[in-house]
Amino acid sequence: MDKKQLKISTFDDALDQIKDGMFVGIGSGSTIELLVPKIAEKLEKEQIDITGVCTSKNTARIATELGIKVINVNEVDKIDVAIDGADEVDEQLNLIKGGGGALFREKVIDAMAARFIVLIDDSKCVDYLGQTFKLPVEVDQFNWLLVAKEIEVYGKGKIVVERRSIEESPFITDNGNYILDLSLNDNIDPYELHDYLIHLVGVLETGYFLDVADQIIIGTQDGVKLIEK
Repeated sequence: MDKKQLKISTFDDALDQIKDGMFVGIGSGSTIELLVPKIAEKLEKEQIDITGVCTSKNTARIATELGIKVINVNEVDKIDVAIDGADEVDEQLNLIKGGGGALFREKVIDAMAARFIVLIDDSKCVDYLGQTFKLPVEVDQFNWLLVAKEIEVYGKGKIVVERRSIEESPFITDNGNYILDLSLNDNIDPYELHDYLIHLVGVLETGYFLDVADQIIIGTQDGVKLIEK
């Protein structure tokens, strides 16, 4: 199976956890764009209703077009289950997310959820965070360059920072901010680096999702593997 098929293989276990009347956090990215139509099919087939709380404008648009009720995060006090992908997952079930640039909204919704489920293919499993994927950090446009320089000084050669661009223009998040992508050239402690970054003036959030995942569903060539927190 290719990576797309491996992702799709994780869907049934996730869909089984969506029940009538739930508030469901719906994530962002390529995996979730494949999942949302399956959620809509489930609602129609089983004649149940859910309320979606989406982590990006794009996901909200797709869900709404497919007939899923969507509300703003400020309209809900709880989320029963959140489902999202990840860019990396380590052995402690810690994640790097934000490849699509929605990391702040993803973190808000995932933190609110009573249960957070992560869907990945086995290429996303790593020995340490930052091994194969850059760490996204959402920063204010006003002082982004100053923040980037502070991070590189802190990293002492172990962190290379670049501002994310699309077709030579800066990538802009749904919150109107920039993304700095950090190449980690060593096994850097994610708790220490997150703590440093989050206290820099101008940093909104980091792509470290630490101690938040309750279940990882992994698509592999040998079948689907479920790991519980």
